Amino acid sequence: MNSEFFALCYHYIRKNNDDPFPRLLGTKISDFNNHVEMIKKQFAILSLEEIHSMYYNQNEVIKNETGLIITFDDGLSDQFEAAKILSENNISGTFFIPTCIIKERLPANPIILHYAIAIHGVEKFIDELRKIFFNIAIENENMIPQFNLKNNNIWKIIDEIKNLLYYKIKPNETRKILLEIYKKLIVKNNITVDDMHLTKIQIKKLLDMGHSIGTHSHTHISVANSKLSKLELKEELIEPKLILESEFDTNVISMSYPFGESKDCLSTQSLIEKTNSYELAFTVKNKLNTINNSPLEIGRYMVHSTDNANKLNKILKKNEIS
Repeated sequence: MNSEFFALCYHYIRKNNDDPFPRLLGTKISDFNNHVEMIKKQFAILSLEEIHSMYYNQNEVIKNETGLIITFDDGLSDQFEAAKILSENNISGTFFIPTCIIKERLPANPIILHYAIAIHGVEKFIDELRKIFFNIAIENENMIPQFNLKNNNIWKIIDEIKNLLYYKIKPNETRKILLEIYKKLIVKNNITVDDMHLTKIQIKKLLDMGHSIGTHSHTHISVANSKLSKLELKEELIEPKLILESEFDTNVISMSYPFGESKDCLSTQSLIEKTNSYELAFTVKNKLNTINNSPLEIGRYMVHSTDNANKLNKILKKNEIS
């Protein structure tokens, strides 16, 4: 019988109480603990090395249970608590790191957006965005959504902002804009990259705990974006592996696609053509993976802040049946 497994993708792991940024949506620590207890009972928990062995050595690492690997995107500071919880349960997690937090000591693109809105709200964010677009002469200023607190759906407006910044303008322009947002709306509130992302010391401790790391591009952009130049693709897709390997003296074999939806991912053939650097690549397509699938198109379920252990179990079991 072919081996099969699920993969989970976590982002923010937030405090149960007294969260300084309650508008940052994420899995509460208590829920994460409950997830881990449920997963231990229901699945065979796998490490990145076991997933690699399954594909490349054709090892049947899973017997009668469906397997599951736990992964984290964005290299967020609050994931360090999750790493400790996993270590206490003898579980190896995989943490995908945007290397701008290592090389330039600057936050990844979406994290700037998340924190700026969490601190100031959508209206203030849009006001600042308009000023920056005007100051650096971005042509798409008229595409910034209008916002009225009484009449607008906040989540729809946030989605429009993301679509504009991540897909409709050039990635280098997006980076300039978001770094200005970082300086004006975040740094001025005495919040630094270390408050937002894992530090080098923490990443080294993750590895010492037995966890694995992979790349998550450099600044967190859609690497399938047609606006990317060859140089930008190299900087975002190829160089992050070299940065992590050099900085942490570890072999990096995996990557996860930023955003991770179909429009953000490359096919197996395209990824190999652009860089033959990776042996495992993860999306956020929710599916049951088998060794008959490509190891460069591994699907994951992106865990939501509303997913308690029971709900998460039902979601996975439903996928297993289908």
